[in-house]
Amino acid sequence: MSKIVNYSMASRGRIARFLPGQSLSADDVRWLDRMRGAARARQEDLDDQDVDWGLPVQEALEHLVSGRADSTAEWAGNAYYSALQIVIDHNGSDMSTLASYRSPITVFTALDDVLSAAGVAADLLPSQYIYSGPPSEITFPIPRPVEGSPEIGCWPMEKAGPAIQAYREVLDRIDADIRYDLSELIEALDGWHSDWATHVGAGLRAEDAAIFFSVVG
Repeated sequence: MSKIVNYSMASRGRIARFLPGQSLSADDVRWLDRMRGAARARQEDLDDQDVDWGLPVQEALEHLVSGRADSTAEWAGNAYYSALQIVIDHNGSDMSTLASYRSPITVFTALDDVLSAAGVAADLLPSQYIYSGPPSEITFPIPRPVEGSPEIGCWPMEKAGPAIQAYREVLDRIDADIRYDLSELIEALDGWHSDWATHVGAGLRAEDAAIFFSVVG
């Protein structure tokens, strides 16, 4: 079974505003209502598949909005990450797809190894941001999903520029087997970074704009 790696752009602060959701504006409350509807729909889809995480997604969302993620259910991390992704989806750009992989972590770990051998700095290697977890602006811990799916990554936009440059400098020097995957990643990063650099975050606060990754499947 393959997993799909998606990405979008969002303000980290905007997302953290709902976790916990304190002093929300009237517009924020309306957006939160939409998130609650999306969480109910996600849980209905899981119910149709007979998937039971021990914590309904809509309850996981309410926990996050209350500033906690303390369910003891074995699969609670799956529900919390699904709820968090709903918050990201409702506060960022439309989602785009990077690629579908049988094992994304294998692909990105291989990219790490090749890029590191070519001299790319450790803090620019892809697996550490694609699998980084929630943004640091969220001040309480959220447990990771069992078996690593769904996953979330967050890459500050100001770091994307140096990564793109470093990747392009070594692209012609790496094995052809993995060059295509790196080219696709460069294109994904550059699409949002170029827009952000040209339009100062396309309306997002420049200092907290980020590329968010979602690994599902």
